[in-house]
Amino acid sequence: MNYIIKRRETSEIISKKSWILVYGRRKVGKTFMLRDLCGFENYYTIKKDLSVIANKGTLPINSLIQEIKELLSQNKAIVIDEFQRLDESILEEIAILHPKGRVILSGSSLRVVKKIFEPKSPMLGFFTPYKIGFIRPTDIMLSLKQKFDYDKIIELATFLREPWIIPMYNNESTINFIYGLICESKYTIAALIGEIFTEEERELTIKYEAILNLIGSGIWNANELTSILYSRKLIPDPSQTHIIQYLKNLEEMELIESIKLHKRKEHYYRLISPIMNIYYYLDSRYDISNRTISLDEVKPTLEKLMHLEIQNFIADLFAELYKGRKEYYISMDKEVDFIITKRNKAEVIGEVKWKKITKEDISKFRRNSEDLHGKKILVCKQGKSEQEIEVITPKELIAMAQKA
Repeated sequence: MNYIIKRRETSEIISKKSWILVYGRRKVGKTFMLRDLCGFENYYTIKKDLSVIANKGTLPINSLIQEIKELLSQNKAIVIDEFQRLDESILEEIAILHPKGRVILSGSSLRVVKKIFEPKSPMLGFFTPYKIGFIRPTDIMLSLKQKFDYDKIIELATFLREPWIIPMYNNESTINFIYGLICESKYTIAALIGEIFTEEERELTIKYEAILNLIGSGIWNANELTSILYSRKLIPDPSQTHIIQYLKNLEEMELIESIKLHKRKEHYYRLISPIMNIYYYLDSRYDISNRTISLDEVKPTLEKLMHLEIQNFIADLFAELYKGRKEYYISMDKEVDFIITKRNKAEVIGEVKWKKITKEDISKFRRNSEDLHGKKILVCKQGKSEQEIEVITPKELIAMAQKA
């Protein structure tokens, strides 16, 4: 699939007049957006051997510095991709020319980005940070609007907001697409995680691998993670202090997200990538990293996992629409799929049923959300609103995205 996904970040970056530092983990589409969507004329990529790929061919570092100085003196804009590979002294030399022209630095190493904004950094004050993550829910939905029916837009948007997956889609059914992607990408996923760790100059230790595997298999609670790691003798005692920093590092590397449980101090940990979530869960149940599985064998579980990812995508969509924070709600005997809060106040209480709903679905949601105050919505393929429960279909989701 060669669809061009329009991203709102493009116009935001183009319109900024200041020097900016674009950052985010690998495979979120930074290079394509800056080079192809923004259309900056003077684009330089720093290779690992420190040679430079420019518009007109390959340059040595010394020629790059001279060329950049000339362009900035003419008030031109330049982009330096993979800037973290440059020596700090070179960046300081460029910074001397501030505020002439525009410099856009782009990098995947969050460690280096953090270093630039430390109080003692010689680069502090020259660049404004700009983070790039997965494609925003509204952007991916609207980019698919003219090509698919409403249900399929939501299903595909859930996965195609991860840019490296887009070229792999070939108009098949969503479940066949995800099944094929899982079977073909087990080595890609492992390589991507390894690359992220290498970029951050961290070692992908057995502890990190165990935590990623456990979270991907559905273990979301820090206490349970700690207990399992202790039972495997990966930590010396069953205290959370041994894994908290690991979880924080994985969050910083944008491999996991920590979602607050509503009105509780606990957090729900999940892998950010939908395809990684599905891969790790299936591997824990079917050992897919070591054997081939048929779609028939895995289909019921895969459908369930896909629905959970659609649920999370819709939660992210409402967080974007309401400019709020996504939270989960789990109590002793009640659970709703997501809550969007602003200033710790619930704005939206949401449930997702990826089917045609029944009266029992609405009644159950009403019972589970009776202690919560806010706008109550039930997202489904087909259904009608009832009393205080607003039913929203995929067609209406698209309309909401268009108004955003």
